[in-house]
Amino acid sequence: MNGYEKRTDKKKRAIISAARELFSERGVARVGISEIAKSAGVSQVSIYNYFGDKNSLASEAFVSYIEEAISEFEKIIRSDLPFSDKLGRIMQSKNDIAETVAPHFHEQAWEDKTLHQIFQGAVKERATRLYYEFIEAGKRDGAIDSDIPTEAIMAYLMASMSILQQPDFHKEGSGYKKGVRGLFLYGLLGKPDRR
Repeated sequence: MNGYEKRTDKKKRAIISAARELFSERGVARVGISEIAKSAGVSQVSIYNYFGDKNSLASEAFVSYIEEAISEFEKIIRSDLPFSDKLGRIMQSKNDIAETVAPHFHEQAWEDKTLHQIFQGAVKERATRLYYEFIEAGKRDGAIDSDIPTEAIMAYLMASMSILQQPDFHKEGSGYKKGVRGLFLYGLLGKPDRR
């Protein structure tokens, strides 16, 4: 990478970082390009040159959150923690993201077909591989029934994900969200120690 490319990359990262921070605080609709430019220390023209418009920048910022979250999940999955601790940390991390990021990006994400496709692509490419890795780790640790085929577990995961991806899911109360996560983890019969 030459000097010009390095400066361009640095500016783009500064713009995305500033946009993420401002969008997370106030939402995409309530943030102007001029605010992002000021926060990033660049001109508005640079933002338009690199991203075209605010919606494209919002898409890039959203994708950067997804990539960051997936990278964090990879670290957790590949750690030496017991499976139950890994699951707890991943669920907490997903909850944190849902509470801080999703309310501001979610509406835009589902209305913008391109962003929705980008999100689906990111999930399918990296997350599917992570799910397989996580399931196999759970089987090795005895936390997941090794008699259940991984493909069946994946089908269950994908069906469950459709609930989390509904446009109004982020608007539901914490009790509802906790209930959905409980069903996801323990099914209708609940935790084994409660039977």
